[in-house]
Amino acid sequence: MQRGSALKILFVADMFPWPATKGGLIRVATAIEALSRLGELDLFALYDPRGPEQVLPPGIRLRRLGTSSYPSDGKSNRWKVEWPLKRGVPLPIAMRMADPHPRKLFAQFVDEHYDIVWFSTVSTWAWMGRPHLGPTIIDLIDLEDVKERHKLAEIHSTPAPGASALARRTLVEVKTRMNAYDWASLQRKAAARVERVVVCSNEDMVRLGADNAVVIPNTYPGPARPVGRPVAGDPPTILFQGSFDYPPNAAGARWLVREIAPKVRSLLPGARVRLAGQSTAEVKALADEPDVTVTGLVPSMEDELALADMVLVPLLSGSGTRLKILEAFAQRVPVVSTTIGAEGLGAVDGVHLLVADTPDAIAEACARLCNDADLRRRLADGGQELFLERYESSVARSAIREMVDAMARPN
Repeated sequence: MQRGSALKILFVADMFPWPATKGGLIRVATAIEALSRLGELDLFALYDPRGPEQVLPPGIRLRRLGTSSYPSDGKSNRWKVEWPLKRGVPLPIAMRMADPHPRKLFAQFVDEHYDIVWFSTVSTWAWMGRPHLGPTIIDLIDLEDVKERHKLAEIHSTPAPGASALARRTLVEVKTRMNAYDWASLQRKAAARVERVVVCSNEDMVRLGADNAVVIPNTYPGPARPVGRPVAGDPPTILFQGSFDYPPNAAGARWLVREIAPKVRSLLPGARVRLAGQSTAEVKALADEPDVTVTGLVPSMEDELALADMVLVPLLSGSGTRLKILEAFAQRVPVVSTTIGAEGLGAVDGVHLLVADTPDAIAEACARLCNDADLRRRLADGGQELFLERYESSVARSAIREMVDAMARPN
């Protein structure tokens, strides 16, 4: 690139990010917005044909837009036979590699060279043929091997009465262990092949161990006026928000409704639970429990936060950082979270939120938030301050600009 010329940028997204209603979509939309201000941007986005219409929001400047439906897992079962014999390709990638259509459309869309190329996931980079069209960035929004290892621990702790149940559990454990190995292998290979890999937190940067890793935090646009309330309602409303088709969120919802909520109600009679976000039949069935509401997809999470007396994040597995906590911090809604749920944010127990890891301890934390107005205020202040300092959207845009400037600068 010559000095003074506009950067030519390609962004390859794993999903069309608008409307940006989920954490991953907000992350992608923020990156696209930042890059669109730095040069001429081509966007190639996969999309779900069952999803909303693809409409660019005002203010996003693109040179070109290309799209393809999400890779299909195909009608052939060949990948089921080949995957156990071929290490280094995770199962979710292997099952969709047989669909050449997105790769062909991508090859027809792109130019021969760009100043910056950004892939929103390592899966998308693999599906598009692991191309190198210029200095390349891959966003490892989650370290998938970490999630698989958490899953492995959960599977191993699940009772398996009888020989057949034990055999099934053993097979699942073997598959999960293989998948964890494959994700770790792919993430290492990708980091070695490209100029930068991006992660959400310092913890993930240490886990990855790549010299070219850069932390770009998950961020959230600050509200004009926070909706949190200084005094809890009677009975209180507990919100757990997220996409419940994501297994760690679904597991957390089950744990909340079946084990945590009864403990909470012993201390806070009539306490209500709201599960807000895209759901599944299994999670919808939790609404049969007393004082539990499953909303499904909501037009605005801000409206749910306005109803909430606290946000509860009952996660026992996962990677990356949780947007649901950032949403609550931004809106001054107090948070109770497990250690894993709060991981990577730099949030301190008793300063920004309350951390608890057992149903009894979580219930006690919820009761403290309802009965101590001073504690609610201090946590709301601390969470909001941390959000504004580290996790408001402008922080990510600034970090992206600095990284791209360094990559595009002539040596």
